[in-house]
Amino acid sequence: MSQESVTDAFPLSPMQQGMLFHSLYSARPGVNLEQVVIGLPEEIDARAMAEAWRWALGRHAILRTALRWEGIEQPRQEVHARLPFEFAVHDWSDLSGAARRRQFENFLLADRARGFRLDVAPLWRVALLQTGGEEHRLVFSFHHLLLDGRALAVLLNEALTACDGFRHGLEPDLPPPVPYRHYIDWLGAQDWREGELFWRRALRDFVVPTRLDLSRSTNVDHGRATGPRELQAEVPSELAAALRGLAKSHGLTLNTFVQGAWALLLGRYSGEDDVVFGAVRACRHSTVEGADSIVGLLINTLPLRVPLPPDLAVLAWLQRLRETWISLRPYEHTPLPDIQGWSEVPSGTPLFETIVSYQEPSWDAALQAQGGAWARRQFAIRSQPNYPLALDAVGGTALSLKIVFDASRFESATVRRMLGHLKTLLAAFAADPRQRLADLPLLTPGEHEQFNEWNRTHADYPRDRCVHQLFEAQASRTPAALAVADTRRQLSYRELDAESDVLARRLRTLGVATAVCVGVCLERSVELVVSLLAVLKAGGAYVPLDPAYPGERLAFLLEDAQSAVVVALRKHAPALASARVPLLCLDDATDPPNASARASAVLTRLSSEHLAYVIYTSGSTGAPKGVEIRHRSLVNLLTWHQRAYRITAADRATLIASPAFDASAWELWPYLAAGASIHIPDEETRVSPALLVRWLAARRITLSFLPTPLAEAVMDEAWPADVALRGVLTGGDKLRRRPGKKFPCALINHYGPTESTVVTTSAAVAPHASAPPPIGGPIANTEVHVLDHRRRLVPVGLAGELFIGGDGLARGYRQQPALTAEKFVRHPFDRTPGARLYQTGDLVRWREDGELEFLSRIDQQVKIRGHRIEPGEIEALLNGHPGVRESLVIAREDARSEPQLIAYLIAPPAGPPAVSDLVAFLRARLPGYMVPVAFLRLETWPLTPNGKIDRRALPAPTPASRRSNPPFASPRTPAEETVARVWTEVLGRPVIGVQDNFFELGGHSLRAAQVVSRLNGAFHLTLSVRSLFDEPTIAGLAREIEKLCGGARGPRVAGPTRAAREEYRVKETETAGVH
Repeated sequence: MSQESVTDAFPLSPMQQGMLFHSLYSARPGVNLEQVVIGLPEEIDARAMAEAWRWALGRHAILRTALRWEGIEQPRQEVHARLPFEFAVHDWSDLSGAARRRQFENFLLADRARGFRLDVAPLWRVALLQTGGEEHRLVFSFHHLLLDGRALAVLLNEALTACDGFRHGLEPDLPPPVPYRHYIDWLGAQDWREGELFWRRALRDFVVPTRLDLSRSTNVDHGRATGPRELQAEVPSELAAALRGLAKSHGLTLNTFVQGAWALLLGRYSGEDDVVFGAVRACRHSTVEGADSIVGLLINTLPLRVPLPPDLAVLAWLQRLRETWISLRPYEHTPLPDIQGWSEVPSGTPLFETIVSYQEPSWDAALQAQGGAWARRQFAIRSQPNYPLALDAVGGTALSLKIVFDASRFESATVRRMLGHLKTLLAAFAADPRQRLADLPLLTPGEHEQFNEWNRTHADYPRDRCVHQLFEAQASRTPAALAVADTRRQLSYRELDAESDVLARRLRTLGVATAVCVGVCLERSVELVVSLLAVLKAGGAYVPLDPAYPGERLAFLLEDAQSAVVVALRKHAPALASARVPLLCLDDATDPPNASARASAVLTRLSSEHLAYVIYTSGSTGAPKGVEIRHRSLVNLLTWHQRAYRITAADRATLIASPAFDASAWELWPYLAAGASIHIPDEETRVSPALLVRWLAARRITLSFLPTPLAEAVMDEAWPADVALRGVLTGGDKLRRRPGKKFPCALINHYGPTESTVVTTSAAVAPHASAPPPIGGPIANTEVHVLDHRRRLVPVGLAGELFIGGDGLARGYRQQPALTAEKFVRHPFDRTPGARLYQTGDLVRWREDGELEFLSRIDQQVKIRGHRIEPGEIEALLNGHPGVRESLVIAREDARSEPQLIAYLIAPPAGPPAVSDLVAFLRARLPGYMVPVAFLRLETWPLTPNGKIDRRALPAPTPASRRSNPPFASPRTPAEETVARVWTEVLGRPVIGVQDNFFELGGHSLRAAQVVSRLNGAFHLTLSVRSLFDEPTIAGLAREIEKLCGGARGPRVAGPTRAAREEYRVKETETAGVH
């Protein structure tokens, strides 16, 4: 606008500065645009109405104000001389009621989309809508930086009164208004030093803003809803009256109750016991004469800090809150940016993201109280605040609650629940003001019923039968049907039954009886299936072991389980030599007398309450823990599986998982109890997505479990056109992606800790949705509860710890009664004697559709390639090394968003050990996947203000901190350069030396398959995955490639670029060892 028309200029108020920033920063139109809608059930003279607003424009300088910020040091507001304004008239009287409503909503949307240019006055406009007869609506749209609620009431009173006067030929006769500039000048003259001391004290030690982690539910398309929305709820009149009486008796106000309810809601939602939110104050108390009637923006939003001591009585706490609110009055004009700067919250981080505004009476109450036509007029405001969530409460004879929210971040269902929670808390205040804060209810009765409905999973199953008995019954029905096959041999049901009988009798001669543990140390094979079944027939509980484990770990597991014997092959004897447990080698098998007699026939005391297996998972105390699973729990799982996936004798399933992974039990027993067949691929096929896809098609597999990383990998493969597969079942880790449209079958995601018999929840995964795949709802005879740290139910959409109950729960931990009592806790919602819940340590949340979403581990426990790992176990071993004083093991995501273990060490004065020593030390005691990929030495731990290790401040690993750390050497040949490029892409590392070990850099079988596939494409070869296992360095693998290519006669490969060689040259200067 022309500077010639400017009649006055002065600074912005702090509130105006904030609104200017948000309006410029926001990508959404209409931020801070207010739309006042006035219902006028009366005859309106449009000319008189326009004249009234023209008169108001001349009377109040704020209505002729625009902002200027470009080319000057500080933004300012500039008042212009008389200027035109927009006054539009629309006649919709001929439209039907429904059409008028649609037209009205569209008008408001278009009006908001127009917004305002803040540098062009006026920043308001008026529209008069004739909706039929003497029915009119007046829409007054303005930018909030012009007016607050008190100013709005003054302006509307003057304008509509002037309209009545002009209609009758009368000029308004009012005293001159108090200019808004008087307030700005008063603000500029204030000394904020005392306010600084106050706010520094008030916000001392508050460093992390209270955040509502209420992002839109993952089953909703984020792109559909944007812009502001609002929802409203009325507090019942009898409750409002009870609160008002309580307030009067104890020196409180309804505002205290509203603020208290919001603070508690924030505390429950965020999990914090010290919260801060923005509270709006009218700020009409000042020494400015006539401040109460100034037309302008005087309100201020201030941080209100509310501690939430759980054991304090509600009434005493509310009285403290009231005192805090009163204490703000002398400092209520303090600019929020200054308060932000004085706080300990990091610069650039807002102090709060929710605000609360309370009015009593409402801004329009004084207008309607004038009687006559005013009493019939209806007033409403549609707002778009610059905060994502704003609670507006209006007191009076009733109590009205309205939440205005950003629909791109919050769902209407979430906000509707919030209103319900506020009403629940308010009702609890009135019902018993002397109860503890921790005991206040939050959920509504409807939510309790919803959770109960989602957990109604009762289903019949043969709870008195054992797993092997179900197999034997099936074998008698289909003796000739194929039961199990690997690459070497296959067995029918009759043959499997007979071989397992023979082995079961051998086990009995070695002392195996009811509830006796038997180690089974075998690779995936027909012999494995025979052995597991034989242990069950002998009355024992099998303990599956991976032959690849170090001997020390195998010995510990066998001894901890008190195994009477271990079943293995002769080749496994060296690894088992240190175990003080008898070894039964299947290679040495000789049939005992009466081998044809059924082995389980003499078992008369075995029941479904006896153990079926004990499987070991990582332990937080430094030692693995054995989870004891009963037959009844396993039978419940297999019965649910058979019904859920409609298993028949025609099904062909697979055994893919490691025997030591509890999923292997799920892969076997549902099918062997239904007459289906199990097919076992060789190791090369199992770890290669491309080979596995072809194998699944060629074997006509109908259902297959694939561990999560493998399931994600096969999504990228080209599937044959003709596959029998009707479902891929996955689980074991967080599923991070969905299948594409060309995926040939259903993908079903599963979740379940070992302590809940493999599967707790399941969910079909729809292709091409933008949300992370859910883990689903509970399976048959299973219940799931999402609880906070005080074991209270949390609402849908909020994160909480998952607790599991039902028939799938393990009996406990082997020989660890204290740990069993700690993790299997009393059921807080079931008074049945002995009812328990398993505390998973997993962070989840309910979705709107009744399915769960997995978020993360609570206790830093992680999963690496499907294996659940407690870093404490690794730390306990590291701390036992003479060269390590303290250690911390965490998981960090690499460039491909896959977790890798990183160890941080504090060494004794003698200095740190070599990385190779640490790796060798751990490899002798742990499986390979539990050995960290990098080791970093620290002088001291970075600490949080609370004295805890600040995990976020731990440095990221560098190439020099990688384990083994051979002397760094860059690629020297075209073949090495190509291999290095592929490795960097697959491993997500910027630079890799030619002597670095692929598996020590975080490589695993799936990544190995990816590397081999890319190298085959680059060199037109048929390398096997085994080649990478045999030659796990760039140098070694490149030599193998050159041999296959015929040396120099092979295909030419582009050499490294100059930039790449320079990068490697820089990296070569790094030294080996712990850094």
